Amino acid sequence: MAKQQKPAQRAPKNAETADNKPLERAASGLESFKQLDQELRPDSAIPAAAPQAADDPQEDRPLPKEEPIRAIKAEPVRLRGRMTLEDAFQSIGLNCVRQIEANVPGVLAQHVESLHQMRVGLRRLRALLAMFEDLAPPPVALHASIEWLSGELGPARDWDVLADSTLERVQGFDSSALRQAAHERAHAHHAHILNVLREPRYLELMTQLNEWLGERRWRPDGTLAKDSPLAERAAKAALPLLRKAEKRLAKRIGGLEEGDAPGRHRVRIAAKKARYAAEFFRDLLPARRVKRYVGHLERLQDRLGLLNDMAVADHLLEELKGGSSQVAKQAAYVRGYMAASSETGAQGLSKTLADVARRRITR
Repeated sequence: MAKQQKPAQRAPKNAETADNKPLERAASGLESFKQLDQELRPDSAIPAAAPQAADDPQEDRPLPKEEPIRAIKAEPVRLRGRMTLEDAFQSIGLNCVRQIEANVPGVLAQHVESLHQMRVGLRRLRALLAMFEDLAPPPVALHASIEWLSGELGPARDWDVLADSTLERVQGFDSSALRQAAHERAHAHHAHILNVLREPRYLELMTQLNEWLGERRWRPDGTLAKDSPLAERAAKAALPLLRKAEKRLAKRIGGLEEGDAPGRHRVRIAAKKARYAAEFFRDLLPARRVKRYVGHLERLQDRLGLLNDMAVADHLLEELKGGSSQVAKQAAYVRGYMAASSETGAQGLSKTLADVARRRITR
C-alpha cells in the first residue's frame, strides 16, 4: 500500500483566521481510520497476550464487549442570528465533513447503512458547494476529488438497495438466487471501497477539505471584500440562495414530461438540494414554515426515490442476464414486474409535482 499522508496538525486553540475569527476544523476521523484499517486487514499481526499470574484477580473477568457498528446520521446544523453567511457556510461544511468521517469505521467493516450515511454526508457537502458555487468555489482539484469519491461509493449502494429493498417489493415470487447474485455484486463493490479508502487520494481529500473549510481558503489573498454577500448576516444573505433552489426545482418540474424517467431523476435531485438548503438554514428561518416545506419535499423525494430505485434496478438486472439460467430467468421476470410497477407508481404524480412547485420557504 502506498504511504499514507498524515493529516495536517490542528492549529493551536488561540490560532485565528484573517478576520480574527477562531480557526475551525472538523473532528478528524483519519487517525481512527488508520487504526481500524490496520485491525481489519487479514494479515494484521495479533499481539501475544501477556502472561498472567495464576492468582491474578483479573483472570476470570469477562472481556469487554466491542461497541457495535452503527451508522452516524447528520448532526443538526446550529446557526446563530449574528453569524455572517461565511460563518454559516463554514459551519455547515464542517458539519458535512464530520458526517463523512464518522461513518468511515462502519464502511471499513462493510456496514451497509454506514455507507449510506457516508454518501448522505457527501451529498450534503456537494449540495452546499453547488449552492455557494459563485461565492466560495473550491479549487478545481478538490472539487474533482469530491466527485471521484462520490463515483466510487455509488455502485455498492445501488446493489445494496437492489438486494435488500427493491427485490423485497416483488411479491409472490422466489427471487433468492437473484438476491444472492445481487449480494455478491454488492460485496465486491464494498471490497473495492476498502481499497479506495486506503488510497492516498482519499486521505489527501479529507485533509484538504478540513484545511480549506477550517482556514477559509476560498478568500482571495486571505481577505474578504466588505461588499461580499459572505460578509452579510446569514439570515438575510441566505435568502437569494434559497430562492435560487426553489426556482430551480419549479423549473425542473415545469419542464418534466410524462414518462420521462431521467427528467424525474433531475427533479428528485433538485428537490433534494432544495430540502438540504432549507435544513442548512433552519435555525434562521420560521420553524413552522421550514417544517411544512421540508415535509412536502420529503414526501415527493420518497415517491420519486422509489421510481428511481426501479429504474436503477432495471439497469443492474440487465448486467445479470448473462448469469446462470435461474438468475437470468428471475432477472427477466423482475424487470417486467418493475416496468409495470413504475408505470403504476407514476400515475397521479403530476398533481403532487404541481403542488410542490408552488411551495416557497422564502416570502
